[in-house]
Amino acid sequence: MKKLTKFGIITMSVFALNLVSQSVVQAEETNSEPANVSVTPGITNSTDAENTSLADNKVAPDPTSDTSLKSDEEGANASSPKTEEISTNSEATTGGKEDSTCSPGTSTGSAPGASCEPDGSNIIDEGGYVNVEGQPAHFSEDGKSVVYNYTVAFKGMHSSDRGQTVRDIRIRIPKIAGAKADFTLIGTRDANENPVDVNVPMKELSYDKYDGYSDWDAIVPSAEELATGKKPSIVNMQDYDFGDGTVNVYAVSSKTFRSTALRVSVTVPLEEAKKIKYLPIDVRFQWKCSQEGGISSYEEGCQHLEEYSLYHPYYANSNGEVTYGALGNPSLVDDTYVQNGHLIRSVSNQNTHITPNNGDWKTIPHDVNINPETFFNYVKIFHLKYGPVKYYASEFEDMADQDVSTLHYGDVVVDYVIKGTNQSIKKTYKDTPLTSIYGSDGKLVTYNTGDNSDERPFSITVDGQKYNLVGISSTSAPETGELKEGTTHVIYEYEKEPAPKPNPEPAPKPNPEPAPKPNPEPAPKPNPEPTPKPNPEPTPKPNLEPAPKPIQQEKVQSLEQKSAHEKAQLPNTGTSESPSAMNLLAIIAGIFGISLFKKSKKSES
Repeated sequence: MKKLTKFGIITMSVFALNLVSQSVVQAEETNSEPANVSVTPGITNSTDAENTSLADNKVAPDPTSDTSLKSDEEGANASSPKTEEISTNSEATTGGKEDSTCSPGTSTGSAPGASCEPDGSNIIDEGGYVNVEGQPAHFSEDGKSVVYNYTVAFKGMHSSDRGQTVRDIRIRIPKIAGAKADFTLIGTRDANENPVDVNVPMKELSYDKYDGYSDWDAIVPSAEELATGKKPSIVNMQDYDFGDGTVNVYAVSSKTFRSTALRVSVTVPLEEAKKIKYLPIDVRFQWKCSQEGGISSYEEGCQHLEEYSLYHPYYANSNGEVTYGALGNPSLVDDTYVQNGHLIRSVSNQNTHITPNNGDWKTIPHDVNINPETFFNYVKIFHLKYGPVKYYASEFEDMADQDVSTLHYGDVVVDYVIKGTNQSIKKTYKDTPLTSIYGSDGKLVTYNTGDNSDERPFSITVDGQKYNLVGISSTSAPETGELKEGTTHVIYEYEKEPAPKPNPEPAPKPNPEPAPKPNPEPAPKPNPEPTPKPNPEPTPKPNLEPAPKPIQQEKVQSLEQKSAHEKAQLPNTGTSESPSAMNLLAIIAGIFGISLFKKSKKSES
């Protein structure tokens, strides 16, 4: 009797335990179901959509419903560790049997008598899924627009049996008047899944045009397909968004489950760019499917991830209205969202976690600063740990990311001051006007203030005073370098040129060569021909006549007059009638010659 009683108690206990386990399983399944959905006004129902495209069968989660906009706490409870543990235990005890051994992928717990639990060995973490890395913005070539740039890297989640995938991303860009988005494929894979850098513009298609294509699985071609001339495409999904209409939506898919990358460039008119400081974009996966390839839809049996409130890129404001917040109104993005030029928190639904940047599209990091209560953990939500199939997934990635691109302004000015002072001696020179500090290649723009004498004069004259360049100030920026945000200030210093001293340097004492003493050639001693000794004819002895008797004066004068008169009348015969006169003349000439000879002798001595 006692044995029967014990057996009955054991049987009732097992029965009760089975009932409890089943009720827990039902509760856990209810908590993990997606939020209720409602048909968006103007969209046909599923019956009418059997022969239509996604545009005619668009079903949106209702962000105002209680289930869709459940609190973060409720969302977290749907996939909490406690619920997972209960679910695990219930699966281990379903049917009222206790297995003594655990199936592959499970192990017994540490507590005595614990049932089998999944060990997670079927989850292969290959890193993150999505990374948006904002690049510096720059002016367009004509200076009339600002170009904001981003690198977007993504890879899909997949399974070993290819029975479950998360594929094709949505890129959301704020709607701005006059803005235009361009897309360039910069990274793909070859047939062996090796990364290949490329630079191929992507063709934009409308969804209707894309829907008519037969080749659905080749939005991003492989390297081999690109080599044959195949063009990458991006699909404009503007009319198929569940948000408030303040963003443009684009879809991209890839046939590879390795990382792929594209560059997003948004050109914004300058007047509109002046209204914002940061331009954000949002990128996230959209569909959970049971097959691979192409842009997904409900027609393919895929599940829209936005059915889960934790995954919404939008949220309900205080009035219960759907809004993208600062994602749709970038003027609201301020420095509280940004650190070191990149987002540190979501600009829309705060459940979106930020992926750190690594500058390499070939690898995608995990999310950081994860809050388990608001984190969209795909592995937990879809119970990937329960089963033999291997999933290439991560518990540290919410399949979404955001970032901003920023326009940094800078200029370069040059001042000229007297050394050791702030006194300016020349008008400030504008070396580089206010511009983007980054070029279209993403590199910092360089400057040089020493290119010519206009920028760096060697001397400056002010009010007649000359100043000479001595160098740059100790507080000056370098003469050459890279632009930085704000003003780069180069300062040249000058010194006054000293005035000439009134006492100039003493002129060197003249040291002329000594004047040569005059050494004239000796005057040649006169060597006159010897004066011939006079050899006068012998003076004839005077035949003195008896001295005449003195003649009276009157008689003499009359005689002279008479003689002159007679001479005048004599013929010119060359002879003298008076030998006495000739003799007298000869005597006088001889005396005169002797006197000259004596004088010459004296001068020689």
